[in-house]
Amino acid sequence: MINQKQILTEWEKAGLKINGFTHDDINEIYDHLAHNADDEIEANKMFILAIRKAAMNGATTQWAVSNNVNQWIQAGLTNADAVGKYEQEAQNMRSSGRYGQPVKNETGINEPTNDQVQRQNEKLAKQLGYDTVETMIKDSWEKLYELRRTREERMANKAKTGLTANGNKVLQRF
Repeated sequence: MINQKQILTEWEKAGLKINGFTHDDINEIYDHLAHNADDEIEANKMFILAIRKAAMNGATTQWAVSNNVNQWIQAGLTNADAVGKYEQEAQNMRSSGRYGQPVKNETGINEPTNDQVQRQNEKLAKQLGYDTVETMIKDSWEKLYELRRTREERMANKAKTGLTANGNKVLQRF
């Protein structure tokens, strides 16, 4: 016998759509499972697993649950343990690489430490010819301030010289 309360609770937790046909859809899927599973308890377990798998894949309709159930039945699975093994094998097959080589997973981005940032700043200051990082920062700030202050004037001059904002020559018509 179908555990309607538990199935509906799982259905709602998964965020699957509920409409006027939901109860009929649930009964149809359960009947299909009960006919092919070892017993009704296993059918309930498999139904819940199908709902959870659909939710993990981001599904929102009963078709995803139905497709999971059909896939497992076509594979000859009759209990929840067999479904678990089947899904684990499927996951392992997806994670194997080309020609049996393991998949190379990229590592995440590492945040630089304060010491690393300081060393990089010191190296950059030396390359640019500054004595200290503070001198480089002060000079850079002054340059940026000057560029920002004179931007309008520089942009106005570009039009007079026949150059675009990028410095490319403007084509003139004769």
